[in-house]
Amino acid sequence: EEIVREEMKSINWNDVDHFPIFPTCDETADRQAQQACFQQEFTEQIYRTLSNHQLVVRKRLQDTVKVQLLIDNRGKISIVSINKSEETEKMLPALDGLIELAVSRMPKVYPALKRNIPVNTRGVMPVVLKMD
Repeated sequence: EEIVREEMKSINWNDVDHFPIFPTCDETADRQAQQACFQQEFTEQIYRTLSNHQLVVRKRLQDTVKVQLLIDNRGKISIVSINKSEETEKMLPALDGLIELAVSRMPKVYPALKRNIPVNTRGVMPVVLKMD
């Protein structure tokens, strides 16, 4: 029991062995490829939802929206916060709702692993908006 406690103290829980991944990602890939695949799948899902809605802006808009996520140890994705500029908030007041809709429609992911144990993870996903 003492050995287990000492081992648990030595584990860096902020550094996972395997990133969360979508079923379409290669679970045998290295950590960097897993992370890249997750980011690509996530942003594609967001853009797909946004493209299904007619977003109209009166002037050019360029912003990087930062979506802070929590992926629990069962693979459920939830939004912690959405950070964007005041200008984006004014021009696209429905954006948060659309991002929340996209996340709610995402397939369940395989959670992050630490020593082969599913763990909760947090991350920030950038969503780049360029609209004319």
